[in-house]
Amino acid sequence: MPYRCAPFSLCQKTDRVDFPAMPHLDTKSRICYHYIYHILLKRRSTVSNLFDYLTWRGDLTFGNAPLCPVDALIFSLLPYIRMEAYVPTSQKEEPARLCDVAKAYLKDHPAGTVKEDYRQLLERLADAPRFAPLRLLAAQKEVNAENGMQFAALTVLLPGQNLFVAFEGTDDTLIGWEEDFRMSYECPVPAQLRALDYLRTAAAAHPLRRLYVGGHSKGGNLAMYAAVHSGPEFQHRIRAVYNNDGPGFCDDTIASPKYLELRDRIHTYLPQSSIVAVLLEHDNNYKIVQSNTVGLLQHDAFSWQVLGPDFLYTDKRTAFGQETEMIIDRFVNELSPERKRQFGEALFTVLEATEQETVSGITGNKLQSFKKILASYAGLDPKVREVLNQSFASLNRLRKDVRRSRALSETSKSS
Repeated sequence: MPYRCAPFSLCQKTDRVDFPAMPHLDTKSRICYHYIYHILLKRRSTVSNLFDYLTWRGDLTFGNAPLCPVDALIFSLLPYIRMEAYVPTSQKEEPARLCDVAKAYLKDHPAGTVKEDYRQLLERLADAPRFAPLRLLAAQKEVNAENGMQFAALTVLLPGQNLFVAFEGTDDTLIGWEEDFRMSYECPVPAQLRALDYLRTAAAAHPLRRLYVGGHSKGGNLAMYAAVHSGPEFQHRIRAVYNNDGPGFCDDTIASPKYLELRDRIHTYLPQSSIVAVLLEHDNNYKIVQSNTVGLLQHDAFSWQVLGPDFLYTDKRTAFGQETEMIIDRFVNELSPERKRQFGEALFTVLEATEQETVSGITGNKLQSFKKILASYAGLDPKVREVLNQSFASLNRLRKDVRRSRALSETSKSS
């Protein structure tokens, strides 16, 4: 009987490649096994995501395979999970093992009480030899209404004298969303200063460790800001900064010696239809990741496509992404910093009149919220109301101009 190394169905594009993990194999065999997976994955059409990555490479320790962009994204998502009750809150305390934290958290948070993707992520991490023994500490979460700050961070101790500092992106609070908008006209915002302090504290507490810094959404911007401004005593220890669909900086920062010193170590990833990462500038130094969803939903990192130890890339953004970027760029550049401040303050004054602290609170009570928004808008000072009216009119005009320009461009190409 002829020898066949694998069932032919594994190579069919219509079938899902779903090998089990092989923890009993020695190191060389496991690496060979994952190489075969990598080849087969390229030949199939089903989409791989973070969970597929954990299924396929979760048994490879960091000694077998070094930190990769997908690992960095996973670490960048952890601060979204409220783990302060399970992880030490300072750099000086004894760290907690990730598997122990995950099991305790999942026990206290049954299905339906938190987002299912995050529950599944913790379940997979707790069972993966690559992640289960990692140690966590300094889990911190702060929301400060007085200075308008929303911040969260976590430190992950990695094997081989490495350390990963992860920053949370924008959460569901109105304070967090308002701080995001402030980035368009104010630098630094409170969360950026807090991130810088957190990174310096972590670096000082672990002086022999190499530093990796990352975040998703606003957390990616915080990672860049903290790394760029960390100072020469810490910056030389930074091996990489991972910005996962986070805003960029103003032109002055992009051109500064501090940024240029770190530029080659900053890795920015954004999905095809990103509207978050295109806020402010990235000097075109980014990679475009394919997603299994569309439009605004691509900001969800669980939708990003993975190939082996890296993402699946494309060289072109979607028409929606390009159009949105042009509108945002022109809107941000057209308004003066003072005008943007006035617009932001007026907009969030109206939203806060709903008496909801979160965006989901507003959308979950649409009728009540809409009535309060209308009442608040009507009660605004006429000059403030005019700022809102003019800004929204400007956005609408820019949207029409961009679409008209794109239509003319497409017509000229086809003729």
